[in-house]
Amino acid sequence: MPHPVKNSLLILMLLLLLPHALTAAQLGQPLLPFKGIDLNGQPYDLQAVIGNKPVVLIFWASWCPSCRAEVPKINKLAEKYRARGMEFVAVNIGYNDSIERAAAFVRKTGMTYPTYFDGSSALAQKYQIQGVPMIIVADKHGIVRFRDFTAPDISEGNFASLMAD
Repeated sequence: MPHPVKNSLLILMLLLLLPHALTAAQLGQPLLPFKGIDLNGQPYDLQAVIGNKPVVLIFWASWCPSCRAEVPKINKLAEKYRARGMEFVAVNIGYNDSIERAAAFVRKTGMTYPTYFDGSSALAQKYQIQGVPMIIVADKHGIVRFRDFTAPDISEGNFASLMAD
C-alpha cells in the first residue's frame, strides 16, 4: 500500500518543479520573449518579431567546437531566408564565457546575425538549455517547431509552413 507521506512529498515536489518545466520553449510551445542589447550595442525585442516572422534562435558558447562548426550552416540559412522574412538571433549562454571571447568568436566565425551575451545565463535557464549549440526554430506565430543540437535542413516546404497564417 502506498505511503501517504511519501506520496504527498512526491506531489509537492512535482508541483514545485512544474512551473519551471513549463517555462522552457519545447516543441509545440511558444517562444519565451526577451529584450536585450546585442554585442554591437543594438536593442532587440523578440516580442516585436513574434507574430510577424519565423525565428531561429541559436544558443552557443565560444568554447564549443560544435558551435563553431554550425555557424557556416546557419549563415547559409540566414543568407537564403532572412530577406524572405526569417529572423536569426544568437544567444551566447554566458556560462564559462565572457563578452570579449563571445565578440572574438563572432568576428572569427563570421556570424551574420545579431548576437546577445546572456551573462547571468537567465535566458539559457529559461529555455532549459542543456548543451550547446541548441538551435530552436519557431513559426511565424512563435510556436517552436524544431529544437536540436544541429542546424535544421529547411526546405522550401518547411519554410512555407513556418510562414503560414
